[in-house]
Amino acid sequence: MPQLRWYDGGSLVVSDWHCPGQSLGTGPEESAPAFEVSIGRVGSHTIRAVDGETVVEGTRLLCINAGEVFRPVRRTLGLDRRTRITLSADAMRELVGAAGHNPRRFPTRTVALTARAALAHHELLRAVQAASRDELAIHSLALELVAHAGHGQPLRHAVRPTVAVGAAIRAIQELLARRFAEPLTLAVLAAHVDLSPWHLSRRFHSEVGLGLHQYRTRLRLLSALHRIRDSRRPDLARVAFEVGFSSHSHLSREFRAFFGVPPSHVYWRRVGAENAVRRLDLAAR
Repeated sequence: MPQLRWYDGGSLVVSDWHCPGQSLGTGPEESAPAFEVSIGRVGSHTIRAVDGETVVEGTRLLCINAGEVFRPVRRTLGLDRRTRITLSADAMRELVGAAGHNPRRFPTRTVALTARAALAHHELLRAVQAASRDELAIHSLALELVAHAGHGQPLRHAVRPTVAVGAAIRAIQELLARRFAEPLTLAVLAAHVDLSPWHLSRRFHSEVGLGLHQYRTRLRLLSALHRIRDSRRPDLARVAFEVGFSSHSHLSREFRAFFGVPPSHVYWRRVGAENAVRRLDLAAR
């Protein structure tokens, strides 16, 4: 798939991976040459490995171990875009093995993207796309995300899902990754995968670690974060409408509850960094 290499530090590489969504079905088998952490930014992508299928979207980090064999799976049309961080085996050993974990593999396939990790991802995107590059910041932020993935714990399942239920949960993740801004009801989601609303709600929470409403809210907040970052001067009322919140105040309330700061903090932090770079450029002339 098309990939833009943003940063190459030898043992650590940060890339923008994207799929234009022009094909359906299962892709060719691939073998990971290095340890990889992926964070979805737009849409979703599914991979198939020895432990089953996993959906790559914005609420969790996907972890792939060096040498692992997998296949990309495409079920729906539409753009997929994610941040991809690859790390050499030696760097992985130093970063994760030092903390007493197995340096030869990630402990779990996916790890929840916490508020701190989401903001670190936001800062990483800002750093790699800045006109004046701070390579120390890029390297440190990327390592923070890999370390977060390396210290993840697998979800505890009271009952393992059947093949059909597992497929239904992934189908709901893929649907919400693309249509999180829409007012989809529990009845509509349940009908989409032919499960009862109660059964879908209970099993989704058990498998994903978030309830359906909380999961959709998380997708909306992460999309809002990226829109605010990418806008020259964001209209928060418009951002709220685009991602599915009822109002500017609704977005601000949910944003502060999860990230611990208001949406304006993200914008003004970026503006302050850009102004600092301009002042340095002027002083150097």
